[in-house]
Amino acid sequence: MKRIFYVLAALVVATPLLALDRDDQCRAYTQLGSLYEIRSLMARSYVSSSDVQSAIDHRIEELRMPLAGGGYRWVRWVRLDKNAPDDKEVHEVRASKGSTPDTFEGEADHPFNVKVVIPAKRSVFNGNSPVYVGTLRVTGVANGREFRKELAINDWMNPDTSRTIEFDTIADRAQATVDVSTNSPGKAVAEIHFRQAVIQDDPANPDYGTIQSLSRIRSSTDPATVDSEIAAVERSIFPASEPVPLLTILDDLRRADKWIHSTKTDEQEKGQRLLKDTLQRLR
Repeated sequence: MKRIFYVLAALVVATPLLALDRDDQCRAYTQLGSLYEIRSLMARSYVSSSDVQSAIDHRIEELRMPLAGGGYRWVRWVRLDKNAPDDKEVHEVRASKGSTPDTFEGEADHPFNVKVVIPAKRSVFNGNSPVYVGTLRVTGVANGREFRKELAINDWMNPDTSRTIEFDTIADRAQATVDVSTNSPGKAVAEIHFRQAVIQDDPANPDYGTIQSLSRIRSSTDPATVDSEIAAVERSIFPASEPVPLLTILDDLRRADKWIHSTKTDEQEKGQRLLKDTLQRLR
């Protein structure tokens, strides 16, 4: 990384116009260096998209600054109003009402509520049965402090219903247990759902722009995406520059070579045209 920084610094000296101040330049150099590393990796014909994504994940993790006790300095957990992920535990109720109830449990990281759910169906083709639910008990840790919550249901719950315990904050981790029984042993299902917060990068992170850029590449690991991200940063540092889409050109040259060596005349001609057009862009 230091060598990349020195090379970029030399380019800055040779460039008469700069669009950024010193701090922004340093952040842009880090971003450009990270993008160059990914571009270099993608330029190798034997590297797969999963290899590229793994390299991006590793770089993003570094930029988030892992903490010795776990977690990261530059991430936060946030609740989503809609589409928050669920971690659930499914239990087939075997206990008959009036006998010793079944006790089942679940646990999850970063939940902000927990609910007991009696789903509408116990399988794709079979409907569910009513379940008698006792007390939903929750223990957990939030901001380093333990907490406990209870919801005394002690009643029958029909299929397609639920009862929820909301937390005061996003828990680091939580466990829940509940007692259940039914009049239809083996034909009823109960579930514990944890609604979880999602990770979000902190915009205050000096390398926030780099993480966002790498994330866009990770979701679309094609040459044009990488070239576009690099071009945007290069123009921000060197306004007079004309970025060259190296990965796109390399990809076109490889396709041209493949077609030229084809046994089909139309593909050979297509390869010759693509080669000519690609070389024209390099002039």
